Amino acid sequence: MKEIFQLPDTLPLFYKSNGSDQVLLEFNGEDVLHIIGVVDVRVVEGTIELWGFTMKADSPPITIYSSGLLGLISISSADGQKAIVVIEKSAHTSKWKTFMNEYIPNFNIFDVIGTRLTPPKLLLELEDQLGCWFDLSKLPMSHQRLITDEQWQGFSDELLDRPINQPIKILLAGFKNSGKSTMMRYLINKCLRKWDKILVLDLDIGQSELFIPRCISAFIIDTPLLGPNFTHLKQPFKSYFFESNDVMTNVPFYYEIVKKIVNDLKALDSHQMPCFINTMGFVEGPGLEILSILISIIKPSDVIQMKFNEKQELNLHSENINEKTKSALSYDLWYFTSIVKNKLAKAPYLPKFDKKLRQELIITSYLSKCLESTDIYFNDVVPYKINIQNIKVQINNIDEVLTQDESLEVINANVIALCISNNINLNECVGFGVVRNINKSTGDIFVITPVAPNLLKYVNQFNLGNINLPYTFYTKGTQISKFVSVKQDNIFNEDVTRHYKVMS
Repeated sequence: MKEIFQLPDTLPLFYKSNGSDQVLLEFNGEDVLHIIGVVDVRVVEGTIELWGFTMKADSPPITIYSSGLLGLISISSADGQKAIVVIEKSAHTSKWKTFMNEYIPNFNIFDVIGTRLTPPKLLLELEDQLGCWFDLSKLPMSHQRLITDEQWQGFSDELLDRPINQPIKILLAGFKNSGKSTMMRYLINKCLRKWDKILVLDLDIGQSELFIPRCISAFIIDTPLLGPNFTHLKQPFKSYFFESNDVMTNVPFYYEIVKKIVNDLKALDSHQMPCFINTMGFVEGPGLEILSILISIIKPSDVIQMKFNEKQELNLHSENINEKTKSALSYDLWYFTSIVKNKLAKAPYLPKFDKKLRQELIITSYLSKCLESTDIYFNDVVPYKINIQNIKVQINNIDEVLTQDESLEVINANVIALCISNNINLNECVGFGVVRNINKSTGDIFVITPVAPNLLKYVNQFNLGNINLPYTFYTKGTQISKFVSVKQDNIFNEDVTRHYKVMS
């Protein structure tokens, strides 16, 4: 029999403002609202919860990025008491959304997808006013939802009960797409109720939560994570470039970087903030061996394993890890059943989300940080200039030795990792950029990057990033089929020397 989708009886009260585009919502008891889109949220009265994060009337407004492809965020009263909330169209993200629409073909991550229950006419008018949509059915249809269960809530409550100075290092493990990153966001948001800052160590070189892939990075988080990873990319506290997104290309080098960054973090007063460790979904065969070594290096206080069923038992008990790695670890092991396939979360008509699109969203969102107030297209951004005599260009996996001109040609119009090389095997990465133009006669390299000048001055090596830009970065802004910009004096491979900043 076909499931009949119904409107829930737990919707908040809606109030339309006569003098502004704001919409006021009144939540009582178990009222909940799932939003599709990007909106700003402010609390007028009471307390609300947004994916683990608590907001009160004295909290600053916050933006939520709620996607049906990646999980809708709901608004509800945090304590079941009356809460009054104002939502409005997000003004400060309009330029970001315009840029993403320009450079990601058919960018619809925050639009209605598939089918949904059509709201009453008055609510449709509010949706037009806000530039978002309301997902009103009791169960998901085409839009996946973020939900928790008693396990999640119980563990997060236990975390909040721990002494504020107790060392907390929580490593999340599990199969790919089991919900590790989603749970980590929830726990981080919960912990921000008690701690001002949270430390995140991201060991997933293929799908980082807060940065461009191919790096092992550490971050200090002081704001909630209310959206997919590409909506909250951060400047890392410390990051090292691995180059590949496949750990099996150089496992010993991967271990070396992990040990180095763990040692770097000792300089932080990490006892004053919980630490969450994000790991890869590669946990079978050699992947499980790598995970065991990581646990022995990290020495966590807690290990969480996410699993879909009992067959995905990884046997991460400390006794087993100690035997494998000749360690003497002691930690608490927690098992959580993935909620990805829960009927309250999984949408039966959810479209497939392409892996290539995930990668394009991350690099495009990262490069959107380059935009200044007058920029429309990426190639309008004023580049930095540096001469090849002052920078080392590192291109790996090439058997022959390249000439200077050949090296310049390889990196031209490509993504590069901006690294600090200290004559050791490891390259600290402060960020990424795009080589906008080269001048082979002078050796000048023009780079567009969102990295701040105070960090750029330490960069002494460019590593080929092995990251593909969406084709739109080479075509947007002109009818000429080159690497282009709307400014005719700012075309890739042509003269940009009249407009540049010095990278030093």
